[in-house]
Amino acid sequence: MKPIIGINCDYKEEGKQPCSFIYRNYVDSIIAAGGIPLVLPIIKDENDVRNSLKRIDGLILSGGEDVPPQRYGKERHQKTLCVHPDKDISDNLLVHSAIQMKKPILAICYGTQLINVAFGGSLIQDIPSQVTSPVIHKDPQNKHHIHTVKIEKRSRLHTIVGTEYIETNSVHHQAIDTLGNGLIATACTKDGMIEAIELEGYPFLVGVQWHPERMTSDPCHAALFSALVIASEPYSKGAFFRNDTENFHAEL
Repeated sequence: MKPIIGINCDYKEEGKQPCSFIYRNYVDSIIAAGGIPLVLPIIKDENDVRNSLKRIDGLILSGGEDVPPQRYGKERHQKTLCVHPDKDISDNLLVHSAIQMKKPILAICYGTQLINVAFGGSLIQDIPSQVTSPVIHKDPQNKHHIHTVKIEKRSRLHTIVGTEYIETNSVHHQAIDTLGNGLIATACTKDGMIEAIELEGYPFLVGVQWHPERMTSDPCHAALFSALVIASEPYSKGAFFRNDTENFHAEL
């Protein structure tokens, strides 16, 4: 049977009927990689979250709006657009439970920031206004830009994409400031901004700041989804197992 990959949904309720949704390119990327996508709605009960995770083999933490800065002890910047409070609760329960259950995880953009904060890290809330850099991480007018990311050679990410340098889309206005406990920075831009993370000693957790689901015509980006699907196959999950998550500090 193909691995079932859960994808946490986004959530909106302003000006219309409340809805949980996910962009199709996440779904298509998993299907192309040989998995079965399953959208995970907003759930605020921990037992229900754990039961939903029992029915999937791997997890994508998708992109979205911003992690509430109170999660990492900061005042909200004027450019910070927080996720809905229900999504915040649901996503943190999802991360906490998925880590405990050793689920393979691919985190994307907001998903990477969510992981970093869950492990006690902090975020730069708005790169354009808070950091002077020659790299465009997000254009203020949302124009299309790409930038180069350097990948650490000994990382799982390097093994997956097979190259030291990769061109990525420039779509994140936030980034990792202080790295969370147990996390390793595995890629960065020339200005030193962290672009990818992994969790030391964990079966499979790769987080990237860019949106690979929008760039799967490039085999390097498509490979991230293939790697998640392979890591999520029932006979493969035990291969990376280590009971080493004592540094996990979720502030639920």
